[in-house]
Amino acid sequence: MKKTLTILLSLTVLASCVATPALAVPSSEVVKANCRAVQSVLNQMEKADAALRINRGRVYNELLNLFYAMNTRLLSNKISLPNLVSLTSEFESVLGEFRTNYNSYDDALGDLVGVRCQEEPIAFYDKLVKVRDERTKLNSNIKRLDQLVELYGDEFNTNAKAQINAR
Repeated sequence: MKKTLTILLSLTVLASCVATPALAVPSSEVVKANCRAVQSVLNQMEKADAALRINRGRVYNELLNLFYAMNTRLLSNKISLPNLVSLTSEFESVLGEFRTNYNSYDDALGDLVGVRCQEEPIAFYDKLVKVRDERTKLNSNIKRLDQLVELYGDEFNTNAKAQINAR
């Protein structure tokens, strides 16, 4: 009986969590109380994200150049793999979105860090939500770019190697 009651109570709590929005707007006092700690984390994030952006951007640019070089080499050897060209094109497009979204994220984060959260808790929270949204877009770009790299490798390993070995 106790087990059944515990399970039902757990399911009720779970259902109520699913039914409520993920982010409830906190009161001004809550924002003010946590303000300094959040700003400290945001400053650290801003520095770390800038370094990550530079490193990740370099890697993605190098990969794009390698994709171009491989596609050119395959074409010069009369090996046609339109899927690789298509993946390269999509990679280039998503990389452009990544750059744009990073700039938007960086601007939003800079705006957020500049807000005096003790004096403007509502503006601070609104900007925090914007930063979260921009970071989510950026994360989506990163996942897609990583996925495209994997797809390119799979396509090359299955089809390009088969055509090369068939010669």
